[in-house]
Amino acid sequence: MSSPAAGAARSPAEKVDTVVIGAGIAGLVVAHDLARAGHRVRVLEASDAVGGLLRRGTVAGLDVDLGAESYATRTDAVATLVADAGLDLELVAPRPGGAFLAVATGDGPVRAPLPRRTVLGIPADPTAPDVVALIGADAAARAAGEQDLTPYTDADAEPSLFALVAQRCGTVVAERLVDTLCRSVYSRPASEVRLSALHPGMWRAFLEHGSLTRAAAEIAQTARAGAAVGGIAGGMWRLPAALAAAAHGADIRTRATVEAISDGPDGPILHTSQGDIAAARVVVATGPAAADRLLGVPDVAPAQRVRVVAAAVDAPALDAHPVGSGVIVDPALPTAAKALTHITAKWAWADATTPPGRHLIRLSARDAAADTLRTPADIARDVTLLTGVTITPEDVVDVVAQDWTDAVADATPGRAAAVEAARVRGIHHAGAAAAGTGLASVIPHARALAARLAEELSPTPTRSRA
Repeated sequence: MSSPAAGAARSPAEKVDTVVIGAGIAGLVVAHDLARAGHRVRVLEASDAVGGLLRRGTVAGLDVDLGAESYATRTDAVATLVADAGLDLELVAPRPGGAFLAVATGDGPVRAPLPRRTVLGIPADPTAPDVVALIGADAAARAAGEQDLTPYTDADAEPSLFALVAQRCGTVVAERLVDTLCRSVYSRPASEVRLSALHPGMWRAFLEHGSLTRAAAEIAQTARAGAAVGGIAGGMWRLPAALAAAAHGADIRTRATVEAISDGPDGPILHTSQGDIAAARVVVATGPAAADRLLGVPDVAPAQRVRVVAAAVDAPALDAHPVGSGVIVDPALPTAAKALTHITAKWAWADATTPPGRHLIRLSARDAAADTLRTPADIARDVTLLTGVTITPEDVVDVVAQDWTDAVADATPGRAAAVEAARVRGIHHAGAAAAGTGLASVIPHARALAARLAEELSPTPTRSRA
């Protein structure tokens, strides 16, 4: 467990029922639900704004998301939270165009719609036209023969997702479809993840059927790829802003850094930039590297950098939405971006706010290439490659960038044991590193944690927000 410097002079600790570290969506959900149940809650956020990975930016005078810009609709977690908390937000669906995949071939980049029936890029029908368009007829025939291979049964010897797909469906499927999606969506190469961790349901279906394509056929949805998401009119950043405003007396403080946590006679003591706080319970809801440090995880992995760039581009040729709602990018393509979102093509509310011929574009950078995605010339180069529409630096009227330095969690040895040891001492964990990626996972986990803590604590009068 982290602790302050020995002998440091400290004022008597202020007492609070629950301290939540981090005002991202997980921390705000926990604080909201506990405060509404009558508990005194303080939220400490190191940055100058609430929201965590849901962050507002402004480009050419227009609001854009510099963090997550949508949420998965596989659960009703967001809709239920908005309704339950009485938030004045409009939930919206994207336009029906769907997303594209851009892959490198010997004849240059190929841009085609993401196949409808895939799971993590694994095709349910490798011979479907939308799959063949991306991998070619030969690779499709190779993958179609996967069902004739010896059924896979060894659950205890799981290889990486890349190795598994390459072995059973062929290298082209592994490279162009699976690895490309993993790098774009999860910021991890497929060689560093396992199917059982990324999609437990798909792993179970694979073991049941012994075939990846049969498992994908069972699980894959037939809706247009990229459409199983929702958004909020005006931007996802509005969700944490509204939740903080409806905090039921939770005391939310920004620019408040937690330096260390030690053990007190009645529970954890937080040593913060605003003084010491004694809490009956602590919820760590920060980014993964900061959480590991506060939870006492040994050998904390270095945080990985993620860069998001938003740009306003004057290009009437983009009115045709040449790549639908955006592009997931093959790492073999000569671009700094791993994904492009055509914001004004994807969201009607964004299109309605922009002048004719102006488009809002988001680019997510590959970690190693983040420094080459900064200038109008950089934006013009990559948008041209990924959309097929010629863009000049002069067409790029404004650019705003956000570097996320603690957004992606690495698997750290000893983490599970440290998290359990912290829980016994009254320190709990919420957020993506605890629940899994995405609001559909983070929100239910945070609400369940808040419900458990509410049962353990006796309500005390809340204090008005500062």
